[in-house]
Amino acid sequence: MAVTWGSDTALTTQTAIDNSTEEFIGTIDLSASLSAHIQLEIDNESGSVTDAVIISVYATLDDASEVFDDQAYMTFTISPSGVAVERHPLVVSGVYKFRIGVLSSGATDTYAVGGDYRVRST
Repeated sequence: MAVTWGSDTALTTQTAIDNSTEEFIGTIDLSASLSAHIQLEIDNESGSVTDAVIISVYATLDDASEVFDDQAYMTFTISPSGVAVERHPLVVSGVYKFRIGVLSSGATDTYAVGGDYRVRST
């Protein structure tokens, strides 16, 4: 059984991400795939490094209507080391379809978050 990787696909870049509203940067369909390898790009727009970035993955069983879970499948926090663009890995498997939400952990910093992904199929 050969494993193949799909094309490199861009996520939607969201800017001015703060701590007031979670923004979504992409929906990835794994219904015909094993996993997704995501490279998140985080850019600090505020020129300071005070707040972390909260990344959450929400799953859905739906194909077209996309009724996503109210609670995240997984959540993790990234603490940027500086104001330059940083790239962080994320691998998701075991769900039909998911989307990625981003939020700043505090009111000091705003971020631009996007990136790319590839799905792995058999």
